[in-house]
Parts: sequence; structure tokens; C-alpha cells
Amino acid sequence: MMKKNTKEHEIDIKSWLFKFKNKWYFFLAFALISLAGAYVFVKTSNSLYEFKSTLLLGDQQTGSRKAQELLNILDVPSKGIKVEDEIGLIKSAEMVKRALQRLDFSVSYYKVTDHWLNSFGELVVQEQYNEAPFIVKLDTSSTQLVDIPIEIKVLNDKQYQITIDAEDVKRYDFRTHSSSGLVPELSLVKVHYFGQPYKDDNFSFTLLRDSSAADINGKKHYFVVNSMKSQVAIQQSKLEVKPIDRESRVLELKSKGSIPEKELAFLNTLMEEYVAKDLEEKNQNGHKTIEFIDSQLATLTDSLRKSKQAISSFRSANKISNIGTQSTIGSQQLSQLQTERARLVVEKQNFESLLEQFRGEDALAQAVSPAAAAGVNNAVLSNLFNQLTELNREKAGYRVTATQDNPRLQVLESKILNTRNAIVSNLKNVISSTNNNLRDVNRRIGEVETTLARLPESERVLADLQSESEFVDKKYSYLLEKRAEASIALATNTTDKKVIDRASLASSGPVNVKPKMIYMLALIIGLIIPAAMIVLISNVDNTIQGKNDLANVSNIPFLGVIAHGTKNDKLAVKNNPRSAIAESFRSIRINLQYLMADQDYKVVGVTSSVSGEGKTFTSVNLSTELAMSGKRTVLIESDMRKPTFNKYFNTDNAAGLSSYLTDGISLEDVVQKTEIENLDIISSGPIPDNAIQLLERPKMRELIESLKDKYDHIVIDTPPIGFVSEYFILMKHMDTNIYVVKHRFTNKDMLQQINELYASKRIKNLYTVINDLDYGKTYEYGYKKKASYYYV
Repeated sequence: MMKKNTKEHEIDIKSWLFKFKNKWYFFLAFALISLAGAYVFVKTSNSLYEFKSTLLLGDQQTGSRKAQELLNILDVPSKGIKVEDEIGLIKSAEMVKRALQRLDFSVSYYKVTDHWLNSFGELVVQEQYNEAPFIVKLDTSSTQLVDIPIEIKVLNDKQYQITIDAEDVKRYDFRTHSSSGLVPELSLVKVHYFGQPYKDDNFSFTLLRDSSAADINGKKHYFVVNSMKSQVAIQQSKLEVKPIDRESRVLELKSKGSIPEKELAFLNTLMEEYVAKDLEEKNQNGHKTIEFIDSQLATLTDSLRKSKQAISSFRSANKISNIGTQSTIGSQQLSQLQTERARLVVEKQNFESLLEQFRGEDALAQAVSPAAAAGVNNAVLSNLFNQLTELNREKAGYRVTATQDNPRLQVLESKILNTRNAIVSNLKNVISSTNNNLRDVNRRIGEVETTLARLPESERVLADLQSESEFVDKKYSYLLEKRAEASIALATNTTDKKVIDRASLASSGPVNVKPKMIYMLALIIGLIIPAAMIVLISNVDNTIQGKNDLANVSNIPFLGVIAHGTKNDKLAVKNNPRSAIAESFRSIRINLQYLMADQDYKVVGVTSSVSGEGKTFTSVNLSTELAMSGKRTVLIESDMRKPTFNKYFNTDNAAGLSSYLTDGISLEDVVQKTEIENLDIISSGPIPDNAIQLLERPKMRELIESLKDKYDHIVIDTPPIGFVSEYFILMKHMDTNIYVVKHRFTNKDMLQQINELYASKRIKNLYTVINDLDYGKTYEYGYKKKASYYYV
């Protein structure tokens, strides 16, 4: 059973540092590559600077508050403001578009520098603003191809070469700011003259040479014609608007760009357009009210002139200087009633005009200003107008980012519709009430007129003329008063928005390209990647990496390690007794003698999991070391399926273990002397068909017993236990068992079978040996590299 070590998941920092040090060239290579990439990034990236400005939203009042209180045009409470809605309006595509239409950003200029990186392509490119060696004058009455680079190469003071190579290019109409088609492929190289219009099916512009620019003959520049849609998208992506504090009405506008002049101009223009649009919307309804009153005054002016002239003519014709007391009283009553009727008529016309507006197609978008409601003295209607204005503003904020299906937007539209219906309903009620009052006034006028009819005809006619003249005069005076009030309200209209700080540079340096930080980050990444690769490979690798690794998966006692050597070191103990391998076997022999000091370990079995782990190499060199230490040793090759002793000894395999077990050959005939003193071997002999059955015969035990009488040690090279079952037959003859695992070759899972044998105590005196361990590739034995001068 595999051992469960409680320290299996602990991090051995020294071990990892050793692994990293052993692969130092990986770190160097990745660090150099990463730093090279950082250098290219720094040189090819445009430096971005941050800019900021501040804007005050105000308290949402329309016009001068002092003038409003003085004129008492509309008695409504102060309205609040939603900062989120205003932020949405500022960042909206329509507002950004208004700002860009005032600026000349339709053409962007770029320069390909002389940097050596551009020999690999156009990597280092700089945008130019007011510094380009030429100016592009677009013919906006013609369609243009947009959003593609148009290369310009200056040939001399008079000529330039235009080069275009692009696919799927959009046609753009600057008059309507809309796309008008697509060009699938375009390839063009043409020479043209500065100052002369260039026009074809795709372009229409004039290139003007800047005489103050340095000599740029032969150098590469290009420009891009920007569509309004792309300009708006770029500026929206860079624009950030937020209040300076949670409850503050002061907004901070931020933007990033590589050309300070462009970004400063954009932020300032955007704020100016936002303030101007706010005042423009507030003045719009005031102008409509004045226009309505002016149209009424134009009609009344002629009526007033005619009524005055009629009275004068009548007095002259009838020689009437004054009216009697009764006529005077009746006339006064009639005048008062007619004044009342005039007031009701004007109010009715005002209400009917408002009703007509709200019945129009654009009714849902209307918001009535105080100037528009100059003649409305109805508190309910005033509050409804205020609610509709606030709802329309909130809807405008939501429409910036929300779609038509947005639930919140649908709720707002429903509220706007309900408010509009309430206004229409109230206007109808007020009109109906006014009509009732008019009927009552008309009835009373009729009664007075009937009374006056009894007066002398001349006096009655004069009274009628005076009443008509007074009616027209009162109505005219009333409208003049209201026009003056509306004009004052319009003249005192001011926006509640105010630019506090104009745009300025917010950062002392670039916010994106910081060479020191980028190089440091690149170096860290260059060190992290190889470290991560080493960790990943180490964790994926399931082979035995060293003594600690072996101890984590097995409880079998550890005997020692065998140093790494070359393929020519087959008999390293004999041929190179001062080598690291020879020293390894010397250490294993001493450890074995120490561990078995009070036991008889004449028969030593050597096995492994699979072929290739060094089982035979270990048994041969351990036998050689035992023999060279003065012990009479015999080495038996029991792997009769795959004999390999001929690679180590100059032996004859015609007679061997298989011959002894089958043909009855004597022991003296199968034991072969070697060139090593005290070491004899018994090769496997001819390969039999029934190796397992041969090893199960009693003669195998007889062989072992006979050899025990003649030798101090018997070393048996057994087949690997992972492939065949011979080892389980032979292990009953063994006093000591050595299990060989190969460094960075033996899979940990292969030890499960030998672990089970050890745990069940079916095998005795079992020890493990790590073969082919490279001291330079393991932290546990790294110190042995320093002892290389002890070895030859």
C-alpha cells in the first residue's frame, strides 16, 4: 500500500530553488524575450495622457429667480435634478456629435518614423495634429471612403504619391453623416500635384503643402478620413463623467488621448455645447409664446384703430359731446362685462392653443416653460406641466444607454402618456368652464344692452361704439402686458449649467506607457513563465525524483543511490574504482553489511518493476564490489527470457542455469570464472520455453544450497516483477532483496505491487536503491558535485 506522507503537499523552497537554478538558461532566455517584447511595446505604443475638467449642474431653475418672483409668472416649487440623467446626456452620442461638428477632427494625420523597428513593418507610428507637412481639404459635397489609411509620399515640392490598399471600405456621405455603400476592394497608386483637387469615384479632396515643414521628401505619411460615427464612438469610449462626491452636483469630465491639443479642445467644446443646448431648450418655448401673442396683437391693432375712428366719426356726425347719467351707468356696466368677456376670450384662446399643442404629433416631447404658460393661472395645470417637463428630462437620460424595450423606459413613457392625458383632460375642463362663464357674461351683456336700447338711438349707438372700442382697447392692453411679461422671462432666461474648470492636463506623464514599470513587469513575467513551466512539468512528472520522493510513496527502507554514468561504465566498480559509480556501490555494500550485521544475508536478490531500470547493472556491479572486498561471490542470471550478461562478461551462454535445471549438467560445468578475482557467474543458458516451471523445480533449491557452501554471497539477478512472475518463485530462496528504481524513469504507480508485498510481509529484508541519479539534477545530493575531485 502506498505510503501517505503528511508532508507530501508541503513546499520545499530549497528544492524548488535548486530546480530553478538548474534551469537558469530558461530564465535568461525568457527574460530576454520578455524584455525585448516590452521594448517593442514601449516604442510602438502611443503615450496616452489624462485630461479633466469640471462642470456645475446648478439647481434646475429656468431663468432669473428674482425676475420670476417679481413677475409672478408661474408659482411652482423648485425642481430637483438627477445627476445620473445629466451624465447620460453629456455622454450621449448626440451631445458628442454636436461637439465634434464644431471641431475639425474629420481627418487624422500620421507619420511613420525613422525608427529601426519600422524595418520589420510600420510599428512606430505617431499621430500629428497641427504639425502635419500637408493639409487635407475635403470636399464634403461628395462621398468619401472613410476609416482606411491613405498613404502619402512626398516626392518634391510640387508632387506627391498616393497609395491605397484596402478591402471592404465604407463610402460615407458627410452631408447626411451616413454610410452610402461599400467598396469590396481598392488598390491605387497615383502621382498628383499639391494644390490641385484630386477627384475620382471614391475620393474628392485637395492636398496643400505646408511650406514651413521640414524636408520630408521620400518620407512616409498617411492620413485617415474619419466618419462621424467612428469619431463619436472613439470619443465616447474615452469619456468618463462622474460627480466629484456622492451628493455633489459638480461633475468631473475625464478623457485620455495622445494629442493634448485635441483632447483639451474636445472637452471644452463638449461643455460649451452642453451649456448652450440647455439654454437653447429653455428659450424655445418662450419664443413660441411670444409668436402667439404677436399674432393676436397684429389682429387687434387694426380693430382698435377702426373702433377709435368710428367713435370720432359718430360724434362729429351727431354732435354728441357726452352721455346722460343712465347711459353712463349702463355703459360702465357694459364695459365691465365686456372687459370680463375679453379676459375670458383670451384665456379660452390660450387654453385652446395649449390643447392644440398637446394634441399634436410631438405632444409627448413637450415641456411647457414659465414663458409658455404666461396666461395660465391654474395651479393644477402648472403642476402637471412641471411633472411632464421632469419626466421628459428623465427619459432623455435613459435613452442614452437604454433600448426601447427597457422596462424603466417603458414605465417613464407610460407616466408621460398619463400626465399628457391628465393635462388634456384638465384643459378640456377649464375650456368648458370658461365657455360657461362666457355664456353667463354674454347673457348679462344682453340684459344691459336691452336696457341701453331704450335710450335715444344716438346715445345707444354711441354707447355701443364706446363699448366696442373699450373692449378692443382692454384686450390689446392685456396682450401687451402679457407679451412684456413673456419677453422679460425670455430675456432673463439663463442656464443653470456652468463650466467651473476648463480642460487641463491631469497627469504629469503618460498614463499607459511607463517604461520603468513595463520593463519591470516584463522582467517579472519573464521569470514567472519558466518558473511556472518548471513547476507544471515537475507536478505532471510522476517519476521518482529522489530519496524524498521515494519516501513519499513507499515505506520500504532506503539503502542508497547509484550515481549517473555513461553507457561505457558497465563494470565501473572494476574499470574505474575511483569513479562516483564505484563509490556508490561501495556505499551500498557497507550499508548492507551494517543493516545485516546480525543476520545471514548470503543470498541477495536484485529486481525492479520493468526492464531498463538498471537491475542487471546493479546486480553485476554489487557482485563485483562484494568480490573486490574479498568475499567469494557468485552471480546468477535467473532472467532466462532476456539474458544480458554477455554485455558485461566475456562468457559462454551455451550452458547455464537452464542447462543445469533441465539437462542434469553438473554445477562445475555451469559456473564460469570471470576476470574479477573472487567473482564467478552462472549465466541463464539457452532460452527455455518453460522458465517458471524450471525455477519451481527442487534442483533450484539444491543449487542455492550447494552454492552457499562454496561462496560467501550469492547474488541473483531476477526478472522484473512488473512483467513476469519468476521473482515470486525465487524470493523464497533469498535472504535479502534489493528493489531498483531509476531516477526520473520509474513511475510512482509501479511501486504499488512491491509495496503490497512489503506491507503483507511476504518478502523479507527488502531495501530500495535509486539508480542513475545525476547529482547535478537533484537538490538532495547536489552537494556531491563538490566532491568530483575525489573521483577519477
